[in-house]
Amino acid sequence: MKAILVVAFIVSCATITVNASMVGGFKDQDASAPEYHAHAWKAVKGINDQASNNGPYYFVPIKVIKAQTQVVAGVNTKLEVLVGESSCKKGEMQAHELTASNCQAKDGGNRAIYQVSVWEKPWENFEQFTVEKVRDVSADEQI
Repeated sequence: MKAILVVAFIVSCATITVNASMVGGFKDQDASAPEYHAHAWKAVKGINDQASNNGPYYFVPIKVIKAQTQVVAGVNTKLEVLVGESSCKKGEMQAHELTASNCQAKDGGNRAIYQVSVWEKPWENFEQFTVEKVRDVSADEQI
């Protein structure tokens, strides 16, 4: 009888663990939500400061592919962002001046996926971005 109770307990714990999301872990979000696109535009400076974008044109966000958040001492947001080469030349404007209205991705330009991490503590007016190139994307690849 004891053995049956122990087995039943182990099975129920395993079921709970498999079906429950980890407390404090990252949760998937709707990647099309406007706030994630706004974060992608704020990360443009970091993306263009990377040595991986050594071309003459700025990269700009095309699409947020994936969004996840984690509540900690503030909010951590992880994004996968498809970026593309724009028609805006480096040296003619600063990266922090780029917006969706003044700089568009050009057709046939280089593309890449970047992981953008944002740590925010709004009550302290704190925002920290880190960016990392994941991979280049070929012109014919659909994302």
